[in-house]
This record gives sequence, C-alpha cells and structure tokens, in this order.
Amino acid sequence: MYNDIENLGMADKFVDDILEIINHIKLFEGFSVDEVRVLCHYMECYAAPRNYTLLQEGDDGDYLLLLLSGGVEVRKRMPGQGEKLIAEIGVGATLGEMSMIDGNPRYASCITTVPTDFAIFKRESLNDILVQMPRLGNKFLLILLQLMTSRLRNTCERFLPTGVYGAPI
Repeated sequence: MYNDIENLGMADKFVDDILEIINHIKLFEGFSVDEVRVLCHYMECYAAPRNYTLLQEGDDGDYLLLLLSGGVEVRKRMPGQGEKLIAEIGVGATLGEMSMIDGNPRYASCITTVPTDFAIFKRESLNDILVQMPRLGNKFLLILLQLMTSRLRNTCERFLPTGVYGAPI
C-alpha cells in the first residue's frame, strides 16, 4: 500500500502521542482513553515527506487516513478547469472515509504540504471491531457519519448560492 514511505509501526506504540493531540482529533471525540487505545491497536502509522500523494483521485481505497502531524491539500480534477484546491487539512483530520465506507474510487487527491505522519484504519479493521466489540464499532461508525455529514453540510454552504441550502434536507 505505502511501500515507498517510512512505516512507523502500529498506532498502539504511539497512543501517548495521540492522546496528547486528542483534542484536535474529531474522530476520537467521545471516546474514552481505553477506547482510543483499542482503536489504535487496529491502525498502522506512516511518515510521508512533503509533496507526497497520500490518496490519488480515482484510485480504489478501503481505508481512511488520520493525520497525526503535518498538513495536506485536497485537490479535485474539474472538467475544463484542471485541478482545483478544495481544502487544506491539518492535524486530527480524517481523509478517505467515503471510499472506505462505500467502496467507490477516491473522490479527490490528497498531497502533503509538509512532512506528515498519519495512521491508516482499514475497512477490514472496522469489520473486525464490529464483530468483536459491536458497541465500540457502532460508536465509531456513528462518529464517522457525523463527521461526513458535517463535511457535506459545510461543502454545500460553500458552493451553493445563499438561500439554497437554508433548510435542512
């Protein structure tokens, strides 16, 4: 998957570091320290240099990324306009969750702007947690859905004309 960058090992080796930045990690909001430790057992960490493509638009993907340090630009190819910057993402953000959930190709490309450490959480790991610890798995899914709907609402507010998105869907 990421053979050309540094594999830092399983995230459970970095639980203390992750707990230090936990207030920046929306995905872990609402989880106890013990639950975060369990989730870290299912993630693997990597270090990528500046200008490294973490996710490529159109590629398959069955995992999400959690940014532990650094930053990323999210870029989308637009017909007749080339590639456009659609977001700048920092520590604590998740990337790739849509493809992990729905199995569709990556919607956008994500390129590091500085050296960046990140954790990978695979669909297979989510399935394992749902079977072995259904309460934790369901809690994870609910928070992931909340993050995705929040992102969708923010995107709609940014790109739709004023007044179009006034009422809830």
